[in-house]
Amino acid sequence: MSFLPQSKFLPRVPSRLPDPLNETSRLRCEEIITSLASQDISVAQTRHINEELGVDLASLVLSSAMLQSKAIAKLGEGRWWITDKSLQQATPWQVARLKASWFGAGDVYDLCCGIGGDAVHLAKDHSVVAVDASDAVCLMVKENLRNHVGGGAVVINGDVLEQSIPGESLIHVDPDRRADDRRSVDPNQYSPAWNDVAKLVGRVRGGAVKLAPAAEAMPVQRDDVHRVWISLAGTVREQCLLFGETVAVFRSRAMATDSLSDVSAVVVRRDGASSVFCPKLPLRNVDPIVSVKEPVDWMVDPDAAIRSAGLTEAFAAEFGLSALGGPEGFLTGQAKCDGVGVDDANAIERFAICERVVWQGSCDDRKLRKELRARDLYPKRIKTRGVSFDPNQMEKKLRQSGDQPCSLWLGRNGKRHYAAMTVGASCKPK
Repeated sequence: MSFLPQSKFLPRVPSRLPDPLNETSRLRCEEIITSLASQDISVAQTRHINEELGVDLASLVLSSAMLQSKAIAKLGEGRWWITDKSLQQATPWQVARLKASWFGAGDVYDLCCGIGGDAVHLAKDHSVVAVDASDAVCLMVKENLRNHVGGGAVVINGDVLEQSIPGESLIHVDPDRRADDRRSVDPNQYSPAWNDVAKLVGRVRGGAVKLAPAAEAMPVQRDDVHRVWISLAGTVREQCLLFGETVAVFRSRAMATDSLSDVSAVVVRRDGASSVFCPKLPLRNVDPIVSVKEPVDWMVDPDAAIRSAGLTEAFAAEFGLSALGGPEGFLTGQAKCDGVGVDDANAIERFAICERVVWQGSCDDRKLRKELRARDLYPKRIKTRGVSFDPNQMEKKLRQSGDQPCSLWLGRNGKRHYAAMTVGASCKPK
């Protein structure tokens, strides 16, 4: 029997689909998605489903079936109507759930809603109107909302700029960053473009706009704005512009009501737990970071969200850290936690890799191998900044140096390269 391998074949999903499904057709589509989920589908099965549903609807159903395992991993348990492109653009469940918690009471318009990664979580506590210009996307989000929150939300197939949105509403906007089939970090190149998004922002009570992590700050006609960078499992997923009432809810939940900063970083773990780093002072009032010549007792690498948000110096000031090679380099300190007003001795570990230094010196291969062997260590993790070493190659070369795992840090401080070996606080190498 001939098969269409899942990893090599995904059907083309049309931009337009037939009229809304009747109940019988919908149930049959869901049955097919469930029965064929994440399997290799035969040519004969594909032909039969095309004949039964019509090529256009069959393409969407087959795509959803093939992508179920990936969709569940990213969006959460349950059945999802999905395409490859829409899955790539969807918000991971951990981030979507967190963002939904920043919206206060009231109706929420999810504009450019995609397949509903955000709308599903917003709809659990709010009345949601999901809007998208694609009828294929609207069909998917309607079924996803039905499957995950009972279908109580309203789905509108139309131009987000033509909607009559009451001023007392909240909005979540996720502009298409691939308007010309190429990912852009310039909000002026989004669809809708920034000028149109800014008008929406100025007309409602509050909300959030999803932006690329590298997007620069864009003008809006209001003062109550706050920029947040969100990482998931160490990778920055998005920048989020909060405004209006949503800022107050965010600050309250982050226990940062006394902060004067308009920038924050949120570190989200795979289990959905999160921590917010929000400096107490505006960034312009943060003292420049102090540079030192060599590592001291602890090596620290802030999470990517803190780096992307430009909060490295504020983070160093909070925890009493110095820099090796300027703010772009690794941080180092004499105490694990020496932050002003930080009561939790493990607080720094919520935002950074922080390990105790057991050796520091040059990056010479023979020297590194000798020092690792002397301590029965091998580098389970190699971190580099400002140097051209290949971590994968070095891991292979140094794997046989010992039996106990450590981290090897390789960096540049001025013209000099340096290395440091670190272990967790509870580890006691030779």
